[in-house]
Amino acid sequence: MKNEDIEELLNSRIIEAYSKGYSVVEITRALKKTSIDLVYDLLRDTGKIQVMERSEYRRQYDIDTRLTSACRRKGFSFGRWCLGWRFDPFVAVAALKSAPDDENESAVHAALKRDFPEIYLSMYEGAKITKEKKVKYRSKPDSLMIEWSSKGKTFVASVPEHPGIEARGKNWDDVYFAIKSVHQMHEYVQRMDRLLNGTGREPGPVNGVE
Repeated sequence: MKNEDIEELLNSRIIEAYSKGYSVVEITRALKKTSIDLVYDLLRDTGKIQVMERSEYRRQYDIDTRLTSACRRKGFSFGRWCLGWRFDPFVAVAALKSAPDDENESAVHAALKRDFPEIYLSMYEGAKITKEKKVKYRSKPDSLMIEWSSKGKTFVASVPEHPGIEARGKNWDDVYFAIKSVHQMHEYVQRMDRLLNGTGREPGPVNGVE
């Protein structure tokens, strides 16, 4: 599978996840990426998320500084977080000023709890999430094979554990970096498949997105 083909496949998975109700932060978390840039930019460029008005670029909102910092660590602003959820930012600010109603939780509070559970607990319950120590499972690493193709006059790299994943290059360096990129994209697609096929809770619709 060529790099552009697997990139298109990954993009379709991200769009599908967002359409099914997963948020930008949740999709980014599933991909194990620290910044939302890949996910947010794709959804914005494909019209799934509204483009931010220039007048909003530097606007500051009166929200808890912990939420501001959490957004920045993910690489975006509170305004962009609201766009991803299709919230009016001023309505969101007003909602977050009050503690959530247990019987009728607002969509803004629900979104905050999903994307930033630690911030949610800290803001409204004065508590911290006790993180469980993650158990690391050692799995057999994938193999790499590089061969010279006399027919194509090029080096061909493949991953035996994943038939169809291959790349071409004029020398070892070219083909190595090419297959590394394809393999990374393949891992991202697998992570998205696990998210979409997961047996956990249903994400529920992103506000305004069914």
